[in-house]
Amino acid sequence: MSEKPALVSVQQSLRKCFDTIEPLHEEWNTTLLECDPHLSSLSNLAEQLQACQRVMFKKTPLSSFTNLQEHLSFKLQAAMEVTLEILNQKLSRLHRIRDSVSQVVGSVLYMYETNVEIIGLEAILERSSLCPSVADMLEWLQDIEKHYRNQYLQRKLLLQVCDYRLSDIQALPQSWVKLADAASSRQQLVEDILLSVSFFRTST
Repeated sequence: MSEKPALVSVQQSLRKCFDTIEPLHEEWNTTLLECDPHLSSLSNLAEQLQACQRVMFKKTPLSSFTNLQEHLSFKLQAAMEVTLEILNQKLSRLHRIRDSVSQVVGSVLYMYETNVEIIGLEAILERSSLCPSVADMLEWLQDIEKHYRNQYLQRKLLLQVCDYRLSDIQALPQSWVKLADAASSRQQLVEDILLSVSFFRTST
């Protein structure tokens, strides 16, 4: 394959990759938003369960109700398990998105590595006012892939840590927001990158 067809093949692979990432990025953001009410619900349930465990039912008018404390605790724990399962389903969706991004970025890098010697360094570094260089776009894709990989792992670990500690579960919404705040610059970077390649994606 000569230099020009090889460069075109890499550019086509880049376009396909960015076209794939954009809807995945939107799905990622939507999934994170869908987590918010379930995080709040889980936090509230944990607070109720902790209060239930602390109350001395024998010293209240409710003492006449046999096994009330155990029954309430069981109901709250069951509700927490259901809510946590919903969050784990959301996490599975984030996992799928992360894997999809990694796969498509890996395909582009393979295409590039296969053709880099044919294309040559000068063509790889060439850019215009409307079109980034191949080198730029490859670096951006690796930044995007790293962002999703790190964010998924951090959120997965957060949910795992909060499985059994009520105090951690109550703080889960705040901890989740802190992760989002810490990653806000990277999240914005993904959107900026997609904007930067918008002309490239529509050109032929």
